[in-house]
Amino acid sequence: MKILILEDEQMGATRLVRMLNNLDPTNTVVGPITKVEDAIAFFRDGVAVDLILADIRLSDGLSFEALSHAPASTPIIFTTAYDQYAVKAFKFNSIDYLLKPIDPDELAAAISKVKRQGHDYSEADMRSLFEALEKHQMRYRERFLLPYRDGYKTIKVSDINHIETADKTVLLRLTNGTSEAVSITLDDLEQQLDPDRFFRANRQFIINIDHISHIGNYFARKLIVHMRGYDADIVVSKEKAMLLKAWLDR
Repeated sequence: MKILILEDEQMGATRLVRMLNNLDPTNTVVGPITKVEDAIAFFRDGVAVDLILADIRLSDGLSFEALSHAPASTPIIFTTAYDQYAVKAFKFNSIDYLLKPIDPDELAAAISKVKRQGHDYSEADMRSLFEALEKHQMRYRERFLLPYRDGYKTIKVSDINHIETADKTVLLRLTNGTSEAVSITLDDLEQQLDPDRFFRANRQFIINIDHISHIGNYFARKLIVHMRGYDADIVVSKEKAMLLKAWLDR
């Protein structure tokens, strides 16, 4: 099969490509394409694929904007971090989906289903799906349940100053100055946290908009972010600097 991947997270895309190759070495993987505008250009070029694996959100918008330009006969499997409540929208529209982190067996089953049944989605099908998801059916993570002594404790997302990776450990840096280690990757956390409040500054940091102290210019058109109560200097690349400014100026 010739499979197109629409995914803006490099680690997630790399893992998905590896799983596809393990499932069938004869698969031809196209992409990943990370932007809506690039995906639209791909479809307008008329390149045929047998299957599309599409994340719901790409770096510059919803993948639906691009998929509306894809041939209606091309099967689509969405990869998503949306929770079980929003997933009902997929079932209602009879569109296949895989919840992140993607399980290899579930991926194999979804592809097998596509091979057996195929799909023919109309633009109206996808539009109704995305409208349903946008109407607050998506629930982002609100708290963390963490081991504590002989039981557990909860950490509210609102109490997170920023999240960082240090010595291969992901740490929640809290507003009270303490830290908590979690066994979740930054890529997965980026999907689970509300993008209106949290921004992936670079490979090491996710920042909370409510706890930014100030932002300064850095060399080579980069930005440097200072978080309230922490000494860490968080450098944002020139490529992401414009996105950060737009995120803060909404």
